[in-house]
Amino acid sequence: MLIAVVGVLAALALRYPLLPIETADYRFILSQWYAFIAENGHFAALQYDFSNYNVPYLYLLAAMAALLPGLHSLVAIKAISMFFDFALAYFVYKCVEHKHGSKSVVPILAGLAALFAPTVVLNSAAWAQADAIYTTFLVACLYFLIAGRQAVALIAFGLAVSFKAQAVFLAPLFLWLIAKGQLRWRHVAWVPLVYLATAAPAGLIGRPWGDLLSIYVRSQEYLDLLRQLQMNFANLYAWIPDDAYYDWWLLGVVFAVCVVLLVAGAVYRSAAQITAEMTVFLATYSVLVVPFILPKMHDRYYFPADVIAIVLAFYLPRCWYVPVAIGAVSVSLYVRYMATPDGYDESYEHFVSLELLALAPAALIVALSWQLYTKLKPKQQAGPAFFWAEKTGVRRATKNRAASDP
Repeated sequence: MLIAVVGVLAALALRYPLLPIETADYRFILSQWYAFIAENGHFAALQYDFSNYNVPYLYLLAAMAALLPGLHSLVAIKAISMFFDFALAYFVYKCVEHKHGSKSVVPILAGLAALFAPTVVLNSAAWAQADAIYTTFLVACLYFLIAGRQAVALIAFGLAVSFKAQAVFLAPLFLWLIAKGQLRWRHVAWVPLVYLATAAPAGLIGRPWGDLLSIYVRSQEYLDLLRQLQMNFANLYAWIPDDAYYDWWLLGVVFAVCVVLLVAGAVYRSAAQITAEMTVFLATYSVLVVPFILPKMHDRYYFPADVIAIVLAFYLPRCWYVPVAIGAVSVSLYVRYMATPDGYDESYEHFVSLELLALAPAALIVALSWQLYTKLKPKQQAGPAFFWAEKTGVRRATKNRAASDP
């Protein structure tokens, strides 16, 4: 308890000096949303289409503006995100507690590792972004999955999707669990139900349901206008020029689907059991691989991987390098953006190139893919020599039984 209390106070102290930082996202986007909400009746403002974020996040902004009208918008926006930093750390603690028990200090150390992760600190306290919110629900989903509470897990995932579309980075995990018979199809219905439930308040006060149900589609349409395969992101498309946008973006989506289905087939055919450790491993693999192979990704999209990889390291200590490496890549991407007053520009390319940064997640994916192969590989597929020995042994046993049978 003493370690936890001191850690929480230290985490608050670490974030406090970062509060005055104003990024381009805050000045040109977030502060404008907050001002619109404050000037148009708080929750009543949600009937209008003024933001490309879904309404659950706007509910939080409206609640903060209504409850603390005198609070500066910068502090208010960051306070919401920082609250979820601690909620995120709690669910990391719960995930690791499931393995090490409540009497061990290890779960507390895991929670503090998430709370002090550089991207977690910078994302909320410096950048004023909300990635900790949907990632909190993703880690909660992971915890409820390994705890055997499938319906609650999918409800948590539905909340994550309601806050940010990037929650789908974890979606392949459900397909892989369904392929193995570890998750029931009917629980997936919770996801659209939760989405509709979170949209209902805005719909009841006058926001058109067409807007509420198409917010993510319209966001993608806007990205299509930019014609960029990646936006300051270290993934596969760091090596492909944007001139090839129309040749590669659809191919990238198809490739991602094929990879997910390939892993689903391997999980289905494997004799391996889906334990809590395996679930955490697959979750980490999902949130790392999907943004790496999908086009049109942003600089903050490794955030779920940054956090869930910490859980993996406490489940499988030999994977300690995963959160270290992916966290270093994310911090580098953050610096590339935050080092210039108006956001990232190409003049800061000398810091470190995206092509070089992309090598690290690529190497991680190769290493984790090999581990996944060894984990899922059925024992009877150990190699040609094994097949021949097994086949010969079966024939000999059959002949012996036939010879001894009168």
